[in-house]
Amino acid sequence: MSAMDLPAIGAHCSLEQCNVNDFLPIKCHCDRLFCKDHISPESHSCSLLDATNNPPPTQPTDKLQRCAAGKCTKPSLEAFIAERSATEGRTPALCAGCAQAFCASHRDPASHACAAPPAAQPVRNEAARTLLATLDASKTAQSVVPAKRKAPPKDPKKAAQLRQVELMKMRHKAQPADSRDKNKHVPVDQKLHLKVRAEEKGVENIFWFSKTIIAGRALDLLASQFGLSSDSAPLYLEKPSAEQDAARTRLANDKVLSEQVEDGTELILCR
Repeated sequence: MSAMDLPAIGAHCSLEQCNVNDFLPIKCHCDRLFCKDHISPESHSCSLLDATNNPPPTQPTDKLQRCAAGKCTKPSLEAFIAERSATEGRTPALCAGCAQAFCASHRDPASHACAAPPAAQPVRNEAARTLLATLDASKTAQSVVPAKRKAPPKDPKKAAQLRQVELMKMRHKAQPADSRDKNKHVPVDQKLHLKVRAEEKGVENIFWFSKTIIAGRALDLLASQFGLSSDSAPLYLEKPSAEQDAARTRLANDKVLSEQVEDGTELILCR
């Protein structure tokens, strides 16, 4: 068999002085093949040998970012983040007031005399302020838009039935005019249920009072419920006439309220 017929097995040693055909060559880190006798870097003057013997000078490591507090020498919490510039997917460990980095001992704003964050800007839109004031007043009085008064039935029997139905509805919806009576158990026959309309604000609500309350005290409670003050002009309670829409009867503040109005009556709070 000639040399041409021999199968190509293994590889020649890359060292020129050797060049032996090794069936199990070994690859060095310099990416060349050698026989078992010349695989060591010293045996074939490996090109990586100089780099190993003379490593490049190491780069100085960056100092950890120091806490921003005056005399503190501890590293800040942000100093332990590998790439502090990469903030995606995390919340930077910075003070919300001054946006500086502090250590765990000084991260609280009170511990590093942090300046208070700027106060929220006031609402500049006049229309928004007016709307907010209207909503607050409506919430205080829990008001509804007053419905137009219907003429009572001419039949006395039907009129009495209608008053009874309206009174039952008022008893169900009424809330105490005095907040201190909210958790008190007062018998129904000792309550005076009234529908009160604040003429100045155009809103109304249904309240109940103790039948022994003086009209002047009831007036003060209603003024508080509707957010009205008597500083600019005195307030009064008036009872509209059943016959004439424009006619009213002003209540006496020094008399008992239940002696001047019946259960289920409508009153007007006016100036």
